[in-house]
Amino acid sequence: MSMTGTFIRGIIAPLWAMREQTPYLNYVKIIEDMHRRPIAAVHEDQLRRLKSLVRHAYEETLYYRARFAECGITPDSICTLADLQRLPLLTKDDLRANKDGMTAKNIPKDSLMPKKTSGSTGVSVELYTDEASNQWKRAVTIVYDRWSGWDIGERVGAIWGNPECYQNWRMYLRNMLLNRHLYLDTLKMDEPTMRQYHKALLRKQPVILFGHAHSLFLFARFMEQNGLSGIRPKGIISTCMVLHDFERETIERIFGCRVTNRYGCEEVSLIACECAQGNMHLNCDSLLVEFLRDGKPVAPGEPGAIVVTDLTNYGMPVIRYKVGDVGVPSVKGACPCGCTYPIMDSLEGRIADYVVTPDGKYISGISLTENFAMHLPGVKQMQIVQEKIDLLVFKIVKGEAFSSHTVSDIDQLARERFGDQMAWQVEYVASIQSELSGKYRFCISKIENPFC
Repeated sequence: MSMTGTFIRGIIAPLWAMREQTPYLNYVKIIEDMHRRPIAAVHEDQLRRLKSLVRHAYEETLYYRARFAECGITPDSICTLADLQRLPLLTKDDLRANKDGMTAKNIPKDSLMPKKTSGSTGVSVELYTDEASNQWKRAVTIVYDRWSGWDIGERVGAIWGNPECYQNWRMYLRNMLLNRHLYLDTLKMDEPTMRQYHKALLRKQPVILFGHAHSLFLFARFMEQNGLSGIRPKGIISTCMVLHDFERETIERIFGCRVTNRYGCEEVSLIACECAQGNMHLNCDSLLVEFLRDGKPVAPGEPGAIVVTDLTNYGMPVIRYKVGDVGVPSVKGACPCGCTYPIMDSLEGRIADYVVTPDGKYISGISLTENFAMHLPGVKQMQIVQEKIDLLVFKIVKGEAFSSHTVSDIDQLARERFGDQMAWQVEYVASIQSELSGKYRFCISKIENPFC
């Protein structure tokens, strides 16, 4: 760790927290000791917090009192964690339509922080979080980010969209003295910009690289194709998107260090993080996480829609929220890393990224991308769009090795993966842009595709 980082951790960060009157550094110490608790103690703590949250939501919000009444539920109905399934599910449409009714009456509205998601699935979501929840989540994120080899005050090479530090001088100063992020804006990932970013990282070597999975991959591939090197971070944090195996291999090979895969969403912050053993632990410090199919918990090893309950946000309770992603709970037992929290075997991607075949099969976008990327060397970039139940459009950016054989390979793969009832078309494009959030979507389904 650097001398500057040590100084920031020991002096600047505590003084800044004292000035802001934020307790997150104290929370960090508490959370660090929570990960090795017996799993029974973890569940007991989650149940206690769930009971408190449900009672608060029932007594202080119009929305939950009405919804619970519709289901014949009172706070006393929640006696075990299994009783969580008696509570109604919450959708993005519910959040959009009931923001005021979901806001707690006993918490001053001007003390709440408004949050607006990027709307990467079509329409953004607005909600409120209270300050105590924000500080707890901030601490949770710091603790899990330490798994990558980073710590407070160390320089970060951030490959990220719409950097906040450039919005005003206060945020610029905060970034310079405390956060120390050196940004590559993912909305400007052209060759000259990436080359300048490489030079900047050579001058100011980061302890970690941090960014969207695909953006990290694109930067690593750019370095490889242009014979660039010299950036050797201690670790890499990949987040916000599914990290494909071929992307991980390229990123780790080019930068010479391990990738820590992290998963979360803007509504509830961090959901799971990968430990040094390669296991994706669920965040039990602030959430309850479920995996559902047809409204019921799936068995370990089976894919299910991810549903989260935020145990910290009393300003606008988020209970049994359908995130819109699909994951697989693990069959594994205790992890050698020492963290007792449950493990998610894999993140399968968004529900909206699933392709549904005419004969009713569900195929995850991540598995399609892995297959097509590995078998189509002539394709530089690809995006699969399901326009109708029996029609796919393959948007393709040609690589140097693209030929008529590539088209034949696409035809064979399409028939193998989707069957003879599925038609497909190829649309050649110059590039496939990331969304405004900085995320890149490999697969998009435009048909109604409920998972739970």
